[in-house]
Amino acid sequence: MDKALLKQARRLNLRNGGPNCPIPPIVLMTDDQRMPDPEAAIRALPRDSMVIFRHYDHPMRAQIGANLRATCRAKGIPFLVANDLSLALRLDADGMHFPEYRALTDAGIYQRIPEYFLRTSACHSLQTIRRLAMLPKQIRPDGVLISPIFPTKSHPGANPMSQANIRHITGICQRAKMAPIGLGGISAQTIGNLRTSALASVAGIGFSVPSHSPSR
Repeated sequence: MDKALLKQARRLNLRNGGPNCPIPPIVLMTDDQRMPDPEAAIRALPRDSMVIFRHYDHPMRAQIGANLRATCRAKGIPFLVANDLSLALRLDADGMHFPEYRALTDAGIYQRIPEYFLRTSACHSLQTIRRLAMLPKQIRPDGVLISPIFPTKSHPGANPMSQANIRHITGICQRAKMAPIGLGGISAQTIGNLRTSALASVAGIGFSVPSHSPSR
């Protein structure tokens, strides 16, 4: 992982998340299309990281998840499963991640997961963050992935969120005690633009690759 990116992420985490922030500085999102070898990417992570396992459409999702869970456990890195509670329980995951539509259409899902789980949610709009902030304190997400912060390969052609909306959403996150996590187009080249932001962590796919691999 790029040292400059990691250094800036740690600064954001300490300044905006504080020493007790439940979300570490670096959040790796697995992707069955853009990350053919997620285990290598996880092994390259620093220990103050977290993994959100997606691989939604992979026919061997459960087996890959079990292998990555073991790798994360060996490194002491939290492992969250995206949008599949039964798989999260089967893998003894550390938590759950939900896409935005779950917050908008099935907010009760946050009450149906174990209390000890870490929980994160995607957020692409003011409507979503307002809905999340209205949840009872004990079941609100620990962290909210706000995206897209910058133009991103994951959604080519999509406009990044306006700076005004990012400030508004991060402000709501802070008042509701949810760590704001930046996602989308974050790299060693762009993270410098976040120095004065209120983000507590950064998330992505391509910024975490083994040091011997070319950057993506």
